[in-house]
Amino acid sequence: MKRNKQPERKERVAKLLLAHPKGISERELVFSENMTSGRNEVNKLERLLDVEFNRTWEKTADGMGQYYRYSIPNRETAEILADYATAKAKERGAVIFNESQLLHILGQFA
Repeated sequence: MKRNKQPERKERVAKLLLAHPKGISERELVFSENMTSGRNEVNKLERLLDVEFNRTWEKTADGMGQYYRYSIPNRETAEILADYATAKAKERGAVIFNESQLLHILGQFA
């Protein structure tokens, strides 16, 4: 069986949420990750894992648009997300975070 070496979208969103403790915006998901809808990808991940991320409403620099910034609310959610991302990476034969990176990430949630 041939393995897909590229992470799927939900795995990429999980990694970004874990790697950015101040959150990731749906605009960043659209522009930097080439996702059609960052909001949809976050919503899919929430439903899949039965978690809820923090949402902060932000405006664009010109004030003409608005978007959400998503962040992890607590350690329990971070652990669920980390377990998911680690399992998905392992399925591909990859490592998403090494042990010290993961400990650092989880350590941000007391």
